Amino acid sequence: MVAYAYDVIARGNPVAFLGMVHVLEGTSVALALAAAERIQAALGLPDTAFSYLRSHGTLDREHVAHFAMLVDRIDDAADRASLLDAARKFYRLYADVFRSLPSPAADARGNRSAIA
Repeated sequence: MVAYAYDVIARGNPVAFLGMVHVLEGTSVALALAAAERIQAALGLPDTAFSYLRSHGTLDREHVAHFAMLVDRIDDAADRASLLDAARKFYRLYADVFRSLPSPAADARGNRSAIA
């Protein structure tokens, strides 16, 4: 994903880098708060154990709003097309990071862990 970011900046349209910003900031908002809830419920940990995830998810909402305001000011059609194309590629690359992780181990009875 990082290699693609460098490549698209160096050999493509640098505005495409904003596609990665969109994916990382937007995904953080979508996942951080939900992940904190699921992990906390599964492990029975206190709220204080999840202050980073919860605050990061909340802060990223502000980042996404600011990002939207900036991107709405891009009026060049080629820049907008590059940003959208890169965002699609970054979504796939980001998902590939998670797809490459080993799946949670099943216990002796074949049950998945509570976090999965």
